[in-house]
Amino acid sequence: MITEDILVKYLAGETEPHEVAMIDQWRQSSEENEKHFRQLETLWVSSAGLKDSKAVNVDAAWEKVQRRITAPVKGRMVSMQTRWLVAASLVLLIGLGIFFISRTNSNPEMISLNVTNDTRNIQLADGSKLMVKSGQVTYPKQFDGKKRKVKLNSGKVFFDIAPDKERPFEIEANTTMITVIGTEFEVVSYKDYTQVMVKEGKVRFSTPGGETMLTAGMAAKYLHKENRLENMSITGKNTFAYASGQLVFENDRLGNVISDLNQYFDSEVSLEHPALADCIITSSFSNEKLENVLAVIAGTLNLEIEHVPNSNRIILKGKGCSP
Repeated sequence: MITEDILVKYLAGETEPHEVAMIDQWRQSSEENEKHFRQLETLWVSSAGLKDSKAVNVDAAWEKVQRRITAPVKGRMVSMQTRWLVAASLVLLIGLGIFFISRTNSNPEMISLNVTNDTRNIQLADGSKLMVKSGQVTYPKQFDGKKRKVKLNSGKVFFDIAPDKERPFEIEANTTMITVIGTEFEVVSYKDYTQVMVKEGKVRFSTPGGETMLTAGMAAKYLHKENRLENMSITGKNTFAYASGQLVFENDRLGNVISDLNQYFDSEVSLEHPALADCIITSSFSNEKLENVLAVIAGTLNLEIEHVPNSNRIILKGKGCSP
C-alpha cells in the first residue's frame, strides 16, 4: 500500500529499491495516482524556500506558546482543551518547519558525470575513487549525514571505497542497492541487468528479487525483467585489469587472450582461423596500447595483423603458433 509517508521518503531520496519499484508501479496504474504524486511533488519543491529561512529557536517558540496558553483572554472564556489544541497546532507547525529546513539543508549539491567511449577517474569527497568506463554516475559534492550514497544510472564503474564504519557507502543502480563499508568492486548496470563483481572486501547486493552477500572473487547478476538474482564466481585473471592497467597471461589460450583484450580495450579483434584459438601464450603488459600488445602477440606466434578498412575490426592471420 502506498502511503503519504512512503511518497515523502521517495521525494527525499530515502526509499529502498523495492519501494521505488512499488511507487513507480502505483503511479503508472492510474492518471489519478500520477496527478496526486505531481501535486505532492510540487508542494515538496515549493518548500525548498524554507532553506533560506532563519534558524528556528524551538525553546523560544515553545515559551511563546506557553504564554499564550496561560494568558487571560478578554471578553470571552476559552477552554483548556481549546488552548491545548491551539498549542498542539503551533508545535506541529514548528515541527514541520524544522522538518522541511532539515530536509532542504541536508540535500547537498549533486554532480552528474556522463562518460561516453572513454574512461574517467574521479575522487569523491570522502577519498573514495571511481573509475567510470562509458557510463553515467551522479554523486554529491560533499557527503552529509550517516550514509554515503551515489547513483549509477548506466554503464560500468569500478569502485575503490574509503573505509568508514560509521558511514556505509551505498550505490543505487536501477532498482538495486549495493552497500559496503570499504572495498574494491565493479558495478555494471544497464536496462536488462545489474551486475556486481567483488575484488576485495564484502558487499551486500539488495534487489527486488532477493539479497546476497558477496566477498572477494564472488559476483552476482540481477535480471530486471525476470526479477531473478544469480550468483556467480569470478574466474578470469584480468577481470579488473582495466582498473589496474595490468594484463597478465600465463599459458593462456589465444582465444581467451583475445576475449580479455576486447574487454579491456573495447576493441574488435578476431582470429582468421579457429585453430589459432588453441595457441598458447605467456606474457604480461602494463598500461600498454592495443597496437603494442598485438605486435608482441603477433611476433611471438608468427602471426600477421590486418586492419579492416573503414572499420574498427582487427584480424590476426597465420597458420602456425610459433616462429
